[in-house]
Amino acid sequence: MSVRWRHVLPAVACGLFVLTHTEAQSLAGIQLGSPEIFAPGIISGPGNDGSPTFSPEGNTLLFTRSGANWATILESHRVRGSWSKPKIASFSGEWPDQQPVFSSDGSYVIFSSSRPDSQVSGAVDATSALHHGTALWRVNRTASGWGRPVRLPATVNISPAVFRPSLAANGNLYFMALVQATKFRLFCSRNVDGEYKQAEALSFSDGTVSDVDPEVAPDESFLLFSSDGRRTGDTAHEHLYLVHKTGSGWGAVIPLLYPESETGASNDNDARCSRDLKMLYISSDRTLLEHHPMTREETEKALARLEWNNSNTNVWILPASSLFERQKS
Repeated sequence: MSVRWRHVLPAVACGLFVLTHTEAQSLAGIQLGSPEIFAPGIISGPGNDGSPTFSPEGNTLLFTRSGANWATILESHRVRGSWSKPKIASFSGEWPDQQPVFSSDGSYVIFSSSRPDSQVSGAVDATSALHHGTALWRVNRTASGWGRPVRLPATVNISPAVFRPSLAANGNLYFMALVQATKFRLFCSRNVDGEYKQAEALSFSDGTVSDVDPEVAPDESFLLFSSDGRRTGDTAHEHLYLVHKTGSGWGAVIPLLYPESETGASNDNDARCSRDLKMLYISSDRTLLEHHPMTREETEKALARLEWNNSNTNVWILPASSLFERQKS
């Protein structure tokens, strides 16, 4: 299972054929191409890297970099067409933080954190902080930088383990929460006049398997997520799935598949859509295979790729406009 801090707590072109909504639901899955590494050695580095979230203008990104039992949020800026060396975001770095997401207007970010509640008085060490679990927090973005994070209300933080926020354009908040001993479910808290209503479980995520990492479309017409219990013959890895919003709720869960030449022995999760819905970013522990015999020059290049091609999780990218356009058919 890919290394993400929550587990320690008590793409290339998609198919071009056109399907109707009903036909898509009847498929065993939708075929994708092979993902390509994103910003190798910069965003995809030697640690475990989560998928980025982008500011509306597209020149700032935030993402998670983690070790075996900690995580922090990094910030990078586009400079002359390239991403700058990531630095710790000013609101992160003291406590384990991860999985940031920008609001549609870029005025704030929601992220998950195991930091203690700001109302807790006195010195708090790392061990006691874990008793607060992991919750969702909001930090405002101002002209002068980032503000002070504020914990979201109990209508959102419904359990001691709440992770991976995703925001619709109307402010509705989707996330995952641990509501049983070992299984996550997906939830939505509606934003009504700036107030988060009591979170409700999504109908297709009933707790019989563990569903994680929701990514909702801006208009809530579809949702991407990962699960490790829905694929026959492989319950040890997290795979990507798609589900459509219908007039009465949510439709059938559709697997997203890779070419048969790929073994599927990797974890693919933490899906993020680009703002224009043309690209899909995922976090995966997949690696590029080296083929032998190699020349010494090829071996040197392979050694250099170990900076990121090392079985830790990296950010991978798929052009996906055809996938998202298909959902509107």
